[in-house]
Amino acid sequence: MKKLFLAVLIVLAAQGAKARDYTAGEIVVLGPAVRAMLPGAKVGGGYLAIRNSGGEADVLVSVSSDRARSVQLHEMSVNGGIMVMREAKQGLELPPGETVELKPGGYHLMFMDIDKPFKEGEQIRATLTFQKAGSVDVEFAVGSAFGSIGAAKAQQGDMKGMDMSHMDMGDDAQQTIPARLKAMFETPEKPLTVNPVVVQGDWAIAGWLQDGRGGRALLKNSPHGWSVYLCSGDGITEANALEKIGVSAADASALSSALKAAEAKLDTKTLQLFSSFEGTVLMEQSTGDAGHGGHEGHAQ
Repeated sequence: MKKLFLAVLIVLAAQGAKARDYTAGEIVVLGPAVRAMLPGAKVGGGYLAIRNSGGEADVLVSVSSDRARSVQLHEMSVNGGIMVMREAKQGLELPPGETVELKPGGYHLMFMDIDKPFKEGEQIRATLTFQKAGSVDVEFAVGSAFGSIGAAKAQQGDMKGMDMSHMDMGDDAQQTIPARLKAMFETPEKPLTVNPVVVQGDWAIAGWLQDGRGGRALLKNSPHGWSVYLCSGDGITEANALEKIGVSAADASALSSALKAAEAKLDTKTLQLFSSFEGTVLMEQSTGDAGHGGHEGHAQ
């Protein structure tokens, strides 16, 4: 697993983002990296590995960066079959002689309230502070927005990430997309509303509301049926953003226009909930065999 994680960071370096290692006392910070962000995104995820070469435990206490208003350590865990993310205010314990990975689906860093979205090839400066080893300045290498990052595949639930490529959505996307999303994510305590659904070629965008939260899901059709490609807020409403994701110019323009026309019929509160989803969640297998998803956003 560790070898895979380091191999991914090497791939990022080959793509123009040069990840490197840093040392503070007995602590070694291995290849910190982030993904490039979509236009309008305000939240970015940070991933790295930390090796404690000493004989005593240490704790990652805090992280700061001049590119974000704050940087938080987040933990993802399963609660009642739903993947829940919360801030780990107690810090991250680093056992002696072990390497701890911060990766999609587990512990990771969240760069909050970013004014200037990260661009591929950049280096994002940050300071990591440890309880015993002290502080060390590092640079997070910015890789592709949709490439692999981290050692493990993201495993997320609720409306925050799930591989749905195995589901047969059928021919009528207007009916099958909402039905399948409800079947996968709805619970008696948390009903899911899916509306509108707009389709253009092999791409679709569905708006969703659940438990006082909301967002938009971008879906892609394949021989296996419709699968969720990513979840976002306002980041997938414009044609230029859809083109950067991989939608053709013609389909991106048509999809964006159809979405705006459909959402023009909705009330202001619903649109605000759609917009409240900050950042981007890249879903499992959304980049095919080349990449895996990770938690990159929040529905506030």
